[in-house]
Amino acid sequence: MTDDEPETEEPEDEEEEEDEEEELIEAELDRSPDQAADWLRNLADELENGGELTVSTDDESVTVDLPDDELEFEVELEREPEDDEYDELELEIELEWLVPSAEADEE
Repeated sequence: MTDDEPETEEPEDEEEEEDEEEELIEAELDRSPDQAADWLRNLADELENGGELTVSTDDESVTVDLPDDELEFEVELEREPEDDEYDELELEIELEWLVPSAEADEE
């Protein structure tokens, strides 16, 4: 590049979203496979029954409305090297749906 060539401009940062994400509940729990299956089974039962979904951990609980029709369902399985002897597997299950803003603010 010569002295009279303009420098390339850095890309502009994406505009920050006006709406901030509100984390309602997050927990990392140590459970046996049987206990994790029971927790997921209860979650599945609530999804199947419809109406409301209650997500509970050892010390907190949040209830939200479920969708009447469809939701977005995402599954991801990752493998990450932990050390020379072990890899860590991580299974992520994500469900997304829309609720009216007024209801979301009340929860």
